[in-house]
Amino acid sequence: MLDVKCAVFGSLENNCYLLTDRKTGKSALVDCTEDSEKMRAFISGAMLEYILLTHGHFDHIGGIKGIKELTGAKVVISREDEPMLSSSKHSLAAFCGAVHNDTNADIIVSDGDTITLGDSTLKVIATPGHTKGGVCYLCDDKLFTGDTLFFCSCGRTDFPGGSSAEILESLKKLSALDGNFTVYPGHDRMSTLDFERANNPYMK
Repeated sequence: MLDVKCAVFGSLENNCYLLTDRKTGKSALVDCTEDSEKMRAFISGAMLEYILLTHGHFDHIGGIKGIKELTGAKVVISREDEPMLSSSKHSLAAFCGAVHNDTNADIIVSDGDTITLGDSTLKVIATPGHTKGGVCYLCDDKLFTGDTLFFCSCGRTDFPGGSSAEILESLKKLSALDGNFTVYPGHDRMSTLDFERANNPYMK
């Protein structure tokens, strides 16, 4: 079982999540907006094994280099979004005046892969649309959706690599998951998958 702690970072109000396996105390960080005193305090004391990236836009990767150097955590991202880690153009940082610290991935994941965190197992679900390589992470009754699924909404698709057709297919894929899950999105409030199935216009 995982315990989840959330904090909001940056001007775009990104949700970053610290996941901790209850039995072993091993932790993972879902997305890493910035390397700041606030972020370091957020993960302070954690046995950080991984930085799990939902996609490669600058507001989700901005703190990776420093936090990786601090903790030795392994950076996990999809193959399609891996180039964003080393390109301010691909991460969109260059177009938004944002800081981009080049870094690299340690683990490349694809749809159906699993990440072992102590006694917990996180499943990777490929959900392209917001970016070519967007992924969600599923563990227990928890679904970390990045910028694919928001409260009654979904990620925008007008950036390079975005596709409205692909994100709608990805939302169908999430909707078809067996069971209800707490939805932990990259921005805005948490939700549940049942609520989104019933109320999110992009999932109908």
